[in-house]
Amino acid sequence: MSPAWLKALPWSTIISNAPMIVDGAKKLASLVKSKAVPDEIPPASANIIDNPQAELTALRARVQRLEEEQRQIAELMRTLAESQAQITEVVDALRTRARLGVGLAVILLISVVILVLWTLTR
Repeated sequence: MSPAWLKALPWSTIISNAPMIVDGAKKLASLVKSKAVPDEIPPASANIIDNPQAELTALRARVQRLEEEQRQIAELMRTLAESQAQITEVVDALRTRARLGVGLAVILLISVVILVLWTLTR
């Protein structure tokens, strides 16, 4: 496959969205790193008997962290979906341009053939 298809890529769009893509990748990497160390839940029987209020506070904090991670993941997914939509729009525009170009090329080819035949018959 030749690198000619690289010329058809919308480099200005890709470059303008690069910071957003990098930020999304950083967020995703930080989420993966934070999930790599699982939260240890102490045995329930010992903590509930000893200090149920501390256990409740720890569980609430953990739920808040999980909700924040879900919000970050949702934001990342929204950003990626917007990028995908922009890419789809650009690909559709390029497809339309390609069809128009092929149509014009066919019309020009037919015109040249007719012109050559007309010239030869004169």
